[in-house]
Amino acid sequence: MCALRKAHEELSEREQEQQQRRATNLIWNAAGDYGLHPTSRAYDSDGYADVYMNSIVGAVYKYYDYGTIKRLLDAMENAPQGEVWQDLFWTGLENCAYQRAVKDRPALRLLRVGYARMILAQAEGWHELDLPAADRLKLEHYRRIAGGRHKLTDREEQILAALEFPPELTSEQLVERMKAILRDYFGITGGMLRRESLAKLPQFMGGIGRKRYFLGARVSSKELKSVKRGKLSTFGRITGERSPEQLRHFVADCFGEPMFGPRENGEIEDRLCRDRHSGCMLHFTRGELGDRVSDGEVLLQRKVSKNQAQLNRKYYEDGIIAHRLAIIRLTERVRNCILVHLDDAMVKSRAGRLKAPVVWRGVYLNDNRVFEKHERTTDTELSVDVLLDGSASQLQRQEKVAAQAYILAESLTRCGLPVRVSSFCTVDACTVFRIYRDYDEPEKNSAVFEYAAAGFNRDGLALRAEEYLLSHTPYERRLLITLSDCSPNDVKKINGPDGRLREYQSEAGVADSSTEVERLRRLGVSVMCVFTGEESELPNARRIYGRELVRIRSISQFAEAVGKVIVELIGSM
Repeated sequence: MCALRKAHEELSEREQEQQQRRATNLIWNAAGDYGLHPTSRAYDSDGYADVYMNSIVGAVYKYYDYGTIKRLLDAMENAPQGEVWQDLFWTGLENCAYQRAVKDRPALRLLRVGYARMILAQAEGWHELDLPAADRLKLEHYRRIAGGRHKLTDREEQILAALEFPPELTSEQLVERMKAILRDYFGITGGMLRRESLAKLPQFMGGIGRKRYFLGARVSSKELKSVKRGKLSTFGRITGERSPEQLRHFVADCFGEPMFGPRENGEIEDRLCRDRHSGCMLHFTRGELGDRVSDGEVLLQRKVSKNQAQLNRKYYEDGIIAHRLAIIRLTERVRNCILVHLDDAMVKSRAGRLKAPVVWRGVYLNDNRVFEKHERTTDTELSVDVLLDGSASQLQRQEKVAAQAYILAESLTRCGLPVRVSSFCTVDACTVFRIYRDYDEPEKNSAVFEYAAAGFNRDGLALRAEEYLLSHTPYERRLLITLSDCSPNDVKKINGPDGRLREYQSEAGVADSSTEVERLRRLGVSVMCVFTGEESELPNARRIYGRELVRIRSISQFAEAVGKVIVELIGSM
């Protein structure tokens, strides 16, 4: 269940301690174990220990291996919408734990109905279609407990049936079933969940829609107090509560002023935001932030991004020897490839091979450039774009992605190649395309450390935006390297070939991304991917990028693995 910490925190310190002790006692009583040190406690909307849900927590401790269950709960901690998925998991755990415990504690029947009615009362006056799907499912679960029923879509009925875990499942089976629900219905795969526990599970439960995530980034309760809140969660505030004009101002304040004026940007959107991406918006920026900002959400996002930039630099410096070695090795490998495969040009020179037909120019015109020599034309022939998936699914690996992007940019710059490094993420209907360094800015490689993950990822539209930018460059040979976990996921639905709207995730998102990669290749752009996800996401990656795919298990493999594919692509140009 999700945390309703606000009401609890508004109690006096003494009252908070009393309610914490009471919640712990309720858990101990239900678990039959007074030696437990529970990391999860339930409070109602007024901040008082909830009898029913604390009894359910105790039942989970009693009838299941809580350590196994907690590992998945902890893994959700830093995932995009992490508390949404924790909330959903606890809805399923309530169902099975209640059925196990009610035989020994018949009083739970009345307590359960009372709790269900409380949940429904808290949702009164809310438009359920404005709630995330997970909250709608939770509401329907408790509505049916209270004797009511709303009609769900076939898909929602399937999810709810899978979520209402039967009591006979083992702890391991509960975890696997929840992972399957996240994967099959919400597109949340292993790479979007954190394996290691970074913090204790928050005190949770009570209401709906008060998540502690901002643009997918985990922030403290104290920081969130500075954010103006409406009825919906912070997640809800960035997914549909702003007009298009308000959204444009918001993303500009968070990520940087737009590169293009309104008219030019409108023309780009008319060209790119069509068919599957109809109704979407684009924001291109170089990350130049305005000075005067008073919006609490914007200030919070800027603070999160600034902190992440510091972590990125620290991570690189902590592994400086391995990272520099990777740069040296990759530079050497790519440079050797360029010497072998890219064309030379014969240019006039004051030294080299004598060109007999123009010797007269030296005699009569004092022009001593009567020789010719080979000159590499890489600066006008080949360009490289590095595109980073900047969505919240990368939260647990931001430092690694930034380090790998810097290694690529620095190595290719040392080879004399023009390099551009960008990232993308999606906030509401707007895909933000951030350029860290451009082709003519070799001194700005370190700007890559400003990379910070946020929001969702509409990969197909980002690849279209990349194609648009590439079409306006002078380079004849173009290489695009993406760093991605290959898990497209966006809240705005996609227009299917049959005209029906579908969720932009799983099959639909992968198919769209694959189509855009193939389109780039048909236009003569060589495309490869440095895969940053988990084993379970590899099939998606292979479908999108085919053979031009590299998976890095350690930085020591980086130069060899990435260099091999770059060499193959340059050799085939």
